[in-house]
Amino acid sequence: MNGLDLQIIRCPEEIQVLTFSVMGVKMGVDTEQITEMMEVDEAESRGLAVRRFHENVSFGEMPIKYHSPIAVMIKNGSEPFSVVIDNPEDITSVNVRSIQPMPPLIAMNSATCPFWGAIPGKEGIILLVDFFRFREGQNGPRK
Repeated sequence: MNGLDLQIIRCPEEIQVLTFSVMGVKMGVDTEQITEMMEVDEAESRGLAVRRFHENVSFGEMPIKYHSPIAVMIKNGSEPFSVVIDNPEDITSVNVRSIQPMPPLIAMNSATCPFWGAIPGKEGIILLVDFFRFREGQNGPRK
């Protein structure tokens, strides 16, 4: 050894995931990224940067409708921002070993793609989203 004090970085066995859907697509986000949830009007009145989910993820030419929009405030150092999601459903524990990586075609665009994994289940697949990439990229498919 060269005298460096090496520490092993341990991955937690489980993460807490907030599940939600946009246009019928079920997704989830690690709750470690979220500081709070609020009505969209409240986020705007507090002066937070508000980004709708579809401004970062293209749904093609489909008209986007939010039935139960909620703004989630994202931890982001000195400049917090919020992302509007639809139909927040549940917070559930997920064993990290059950998370499947994204296919290579999607993963090779990881700098701009907010999806980092998927959780297969009886009721379908939950796509895992990294909201930090929304702020970093800021080059999502705005229309």
